[in-house]
Amino acid sequence: MVEMIERILKDLGRINGVSGSLVVGKDGLIIESEVPGDIDSELVAAMSSAVFGTAERSAEEMKHDPLQQVMIEGEKGKTLMIDAGEGILVVITDIEINLGLIRIEMRRSAERVIDMLT
Repeated sequence: MVEMIERILKDLGRINGVSGSLVVGKDGLIIESEVPGDIDSELVAAMSSAVFGTAERSAEEMKHDPLQQVMIEGEKGKTLMIDAGEGILVVITDIEINLGLIRIEMRRSAERVIDMLT
C-alpha cells in the first residue's frame, strides 16, 4: 500500500510547479510523503491536519459542507489540501501553479488514495 501511495505522490511531483506532497492521517501523522529536505514534513502534516479539521468544522457551520478543498496562499507558493477518506492529500506548490490542472489531478489522486486506505 505505501509503495502505491508513494507512486501517486511521485506522479504529482512531476506536475510543473509542484514542489512536494504528502498523505497525512486525520490525526496529523504522516502516511507517506515526498517533500524536499528543507521542509519539515512532520510539522507540515500536523499543521495540515489541524487546518483541514478546522476548515471542515467551519464549512459545516456555514452550511458549505462537505468540504472539498482548502488552499493556503502565500507570496511564494500555495498549499492545497483535499479529503482522501481516512487521510488528507496535501500538495505544496510554487506560486505560478496551474490551479485548474492541479485540482483535477488532486481529485484523481485522492480517489486512488481513498481506495488504498479503505
